[in-house]
Amino acid sequence: MTVSDVAVETPNFVFTQFNIGEPVYSIRGIGSTNDSAGSDPSVGVFIDDVYIGRTGGMPMELFDLERVEVLRGPQGTLFGKNVVGGAVSVITQTPSDEFISRWGLTVGNYDHLMLRGLLNGAISENVNGKIAVSANQRDGYVENVYDGVDYMDVDNLSARGQLLFTPTDNLDILFGLDWSKDDQAGNCRNVNNLALNDPLGLAVYYPPVIAETTGGDLRKCASSAPAGQEREVGGALLRIDWDFNDLNLKSITAYRTADYTWFEDLAGLPVGTTPFNLIDLASEDSNQLSQEFRLISTDGGDFDWLLGAFYMDEDIDRAENFIGAFFTPLAEQGFALLDGDIVFAQKASTTSYALFGKLDWHIADNWTVSVSGRWAKDEKSIQQAMINQEDPAFDVALLTAMQHPDPQVVLGIPGNSPEDLFPYLITGSADFLKTPYTVKASDSWSEFLPSAYINWQFSENAMAYLAYSEGYKSGAFQSQTPTPEGARTPLEPENARNIEAGIKSEFMHGRLRLNAAVFNIDYTDLQVFQLVGSLLVGGNAEATSQGLEAELTTLITPDWQLGVNYGYLDAEYDIYELGDLDLSGNKLPQAPEHSFSINTQYYWMLENGSEIDLSAVYSWQDEFYLDPSNAASTLQPSYGLLDARLAWRRDRWEVSVWGRNLTDETFRVHTFISNIAGTVDLWGLPRTYGITLTYSH
Repeated sequence: MTVSDVAVETPNFVFTQFNIGEPVYSIRGIGSTNDSAGSDPSVGVFIDDVYIGRTGGMPMELFDLERVEVLRGPQGTLFGKNVVGGAVSVITQTPSDEFISRWGLTVGNYDHLMLRGLLNGAISENVNGKIAVSANQRDGYVENVYDGVDYMDVDNLSARGQLLFTPTDNLDILFGLDWSKDDQAGNCRNVNNLALNDPLGLAVYYPPVIAETTGGDLRKCASSAPAGQEREVGGALLRIDWDFNDLNLKSITAYRTADYTWFEDLAGLPVGTTPFNLIDLASEDSNQLSQEFRLISTDGGDFDWLLGAFYMDEDIDRAENFIGAFFTPLAEQGFALLDGDIVFAQKASTTSYALFGKLDWHIADNWTVSVSGRWAKDEKSIQQAMINQEDPAFDVALLTAMQHPDPQVVLGIPGNSPEDLFPYLITGSADFLKTPYTVKASDSWSEFLPSAYINWQFSENAMAYLAYSEGYKSGAFQSQTPTPEGARTPLEPENARNIEAGIKSEFMHGRLRLNAAVFNIDYTDLQVFQLVGSLLVGGNAEATSQGLEAELTTLITPDWQLGVNYGYLDAEYDIYELGDLDLSGNKLPQAPEHSFSINTQYYWMLENGSEIDLSAVYSWQDEFYLDPSNAASTLQPSYGLLDARLAWRRDRWEVSVWGRNLTDETFRVHTFISNIAGTVDLWGLPRTYGITLTYSH
């Protein structure tokens, strides 16, 4: 299971992805598309209680996954790092003294091959250990007709190891390491919606080229530029749980790194055949150190309380190169991209502090009042440069260099990382480099965030609640801005106020579970980023997100389970002005009005002692926009996905056949509005199927 699998079954949760380093999590219409080294995500991602500062730093292959929790709306006291839009919390299995050996082999279409292994058990009397490894490969499902390579592939190696020390009955010490590496052919886009976006009257150039190359097939692209994307993430965790005197002290120390590079044709057709081509080359290195303390009362009296403190230091080095090329008829008319090809370089540091606390007062057997507060402070400093490369030969040199394993050496640039590259770009020491600006800037923001809850346990297995909470996300420095003023001036921090009411209940001796919530979230200074021309432009907006969520699970028989989830969302910008554009009243992107999923699982035992398990999920999302502009070309029509799995188990063996997107729906996972004509799109996974063999001991 991956985060994208969880999203399709979770009301008001949408997952899209620009590339391997920039996934977009949107909860109740709130997400973040900014790739700047000087900004934070609106939806926080956590793994084993550790905040992942860069959303692309989340390891995706998790054979030791225990569960994924999606918390909607502002979060202030459940996690060390405050988040404004919601949180995705991934929990892996903790080492235990029970010996577990699990091995898996998967084969499927598109030459899919995956090998997985897990070992868990006691190493000594007071030490338990766990190690999980995974190798996953799959050919791409988009063919580049220009070079014959299959893009949108998978090639991942992952490993996670943990040791749990229990020197006394009241002390647990967990130490863990994880590592994951991806090396993929990358993205390959194609051009669509020419009739819906033709601001310059240049769409006539495209149909002959499309007909000659892809023929309009969404599973084909035609890029003459080589593409690829690589990512390596890893980290270390030290978690200490100490119970003493009706108290629990938890310490979470973590170090995370994430390095990724991608090279992609953002125009989708061969250079020189259409009015404009744009190549994007980016690389980013990040590391973060975090420390969290929680002190929790455990005496079980009328009052329960929690006190916490959080600290994080994060450093990010990022460089992104845009290579533009107009074909001759337009070049003669004076068209240009920022007077040449552009590099945006960033070196950013963030330090975050927080103190938080919560008090639960059980005023009666069935009534609890909770109040909590959080003080958070964020300090950011950034060094930015925009470099204009005016020598046309640089295009050829760079394209050639990116096919070399050591591109900086080919270009004559010392070093192999953005950190090494940054000072070189700032000086502009090469003949073909000119620096329109270099700036340094810093700022800090702090906020106090209160929240309050009233819980009413109106029956043994049913509870109603009313909640008020506030969320905050620090200010952000923009990337890809053509002016020094834009580079040094941060966007205002986001603030959210959420009012929510709901129920959580079980009936019929646990055979029927119903959870439901209604909410209204008011956002002030929501940070919005959208593509304007060839640049990602940021601004602040006022927005409202309101709706409801309902989840129903029932055991129709002891062997047959049925679940239905539904979400309704009304999310729009109340005030959003970007230059001369007034986008007030527009729908928030990645915010379908209606969404639902139906899942079912049926077990039956065979006479020989083996077991059959049949499960299926159908998830449907209403139409939604992929861009704040709400341009018709960015409207993703409604679609539904059908997944199914049939498993046979006996003793320690399981054989399962499975299929995903069985109806072979086509849907976009990312789009660019071309500043010339049409949109340039990435498409979701088509029908896939396979067989998995698992041995457990």
